[in-house]
Amino acid sequence: MLWLALTLVACDEESETSWKQYNADGDEVSIAVGAAELQPAVSTILHSSTGQVEVGEASVDPGGGPIGSLHTVLVTVSADYAADVGRVSVRTDSGDREVDEFDLEADSTGTGIFKAELRTVGAKDETRTDTLTFRLWTATSEGDSAE
Repeated sequence: MLWLALTLVACDEESETSWKQYNADGDEVSIAVGAAELQPAVSTILHSSTGQVEVGEASVDPGGGPIGSLHTVLVTVSADYAADVGRVSVRTDSGDREVDEFDLEADSTGTGIFKAELRTVGAKDETRTDTLTFRLWTATSEGDSAE
């Protein structure tokens, strides 16, 4: 019986986690890249998959600035939904440049706080508007749709 329990645990550890997006697709902010001066922080409310329930907030500070600026990306998931969200990422769309996606680091307290530091890149005199899209993820079980 003990061997069976250890075997089940070992199999469970080898399985990959699948993720399903928890929030709405349009949860995003825009930042001014290449601005002459640092801009005030920007933020947005994060919504449930149907867009009907507020599940958290995301912010980027500063909300723009010169090329090379370091931006703090902070996502706070409301206490009622924090246990549902196991991962948070931010997708950066820089127009003609590529689209990237970065995972945020979860706070060690498990309270639904996620953070990353991102630095803008570009040519010295380049100006553009980047769109940052926030994606909350929940772990799925077999049979659920995942991305």
